[in-house]
Amino acid sequence: MKILIFTASTGGGHKRAAAALDAKIKALDANNEVKVVDALKAIGKVYNKTVCGGYHFMATKIPKVYGVCYKVTDRKTIVYDAVMKSNTAMSNKLLSIIDEFNPDVIIMCHPFITTMVSRLRRKGKISAKAISLITDYDAHRTYFVPNIDAYVLAEPQMAEKLVNEYDVDKNIIYPLGIPIFDRFSEPFDKAEICKREGLDPNIPTVLLMAGSFGVTSVLKFYKSLVLQKKQIQFIVITGRNKHLYTHLKEVMEELNAQDCTKLLYFVDNVEDYMHISDLIVTKPGGLTVTESLACRLPLAIYNAFPGQERDNAEFLVKTGAAIMLDKLNGAEQVCRLLGNPDKLAEMKRFCGNLAQENSAEKIYDLAKKLVNED
Repeated sequence: MKILIFTASTGGGHKRAAAALDAKIKALDANNEVKVVDALKAIGKVYNKTVCGGYHFMATKIPKVYGVCYKVTDRKTIVYDAVMKSNTAMSNKLLSIIDEFNPDVIIMCHPFITTMVSRLRRKGKISAKAISLITDYDAHRTYFVPNIDAYVLAEPQMAEKLVNEYDVDKNIIYPLGIPIFDRFSEPFDKAEICKREGLDPNIPTVLLMAGSFGVTSVLKFYKSLVLQKKQIQFIVITGRNKHLYTHLKEVMEELNAQDCTKLLYFVDNVEDYMHISDLIVTKPGGLTVTESLACRLPLAIYNAFPGQERDNAEFLVKTGAAIMLDKLNGAEQVCRLLGNPDKLAEMKRFCGNLAQENSAEKIYDLAKKLVNED
């Protein structure tokens, strides 16, 4: 079977989901041909910069404006119509990629790409089966268009909204979960990982995913945590933010916190740090949330911007898997939670209840099912 996966660089989640799917499909059957394409880049530099750059600027610099735009386009408004028309206008630019690869199935990891594939199918220009993958814990109107064979949801409760608000046929809704790499749900040896990483398995551990925060805010938050003077060890991952890494190192030295902090730049084994931690402080991107749930790791959500992050945060808090941190008293909230093992254990159970096992394999099985129906 030939599977084309279209992804985008509006945040890292879409690409991580695509990579997990790619790896699983190839592992399940070496005869499968899988091609992963950043669709927005393929369309052109200007379009990609406009969409990805505009998303990043609005979400980080003017989040309230982004939140308003997110809500407006979730309703049938003039703005919604304009967004959908501008995306369909780009659909023919994907046609050469699709024709050259000639896939049996196309999996779309972004709503704009779903709109484009829908138009190409409506025009009779492609015949491949189409699966739209929603990589957050709430839905948005821009995902839902005709000529799509299946919508894959992060969790089952979303289905009711799709049927009632977006008029999606319940027969094409599949709450299979967001695909992540198997290593997040595989057995692990905490003592062995801690020994290798120079950490104490008996001390409460906070994982701080700092790369997606603003530099100033994460420095203040980390400093306030250390100044609580509690027996806590910290794992701080900055991602590819050299500026943040340098400043955090300076703060560690200023506070004499080297012994209780493991500061890391970009890592490719984040699952190890999730497995050995008691709590993750993070922004609630869909993939980070899914990986944390798979590791049964409770979340403390820091500064979710309006839109899909706010939706994800509300879902997690409502289901008991997360707490929302107050900007002024967040460090105290973290310490109180770590001092309440019963509450932490309860949150871990809620995380386990929400975790969707083997999502990538289930999506592959769905793709085979759709192809075999013809």
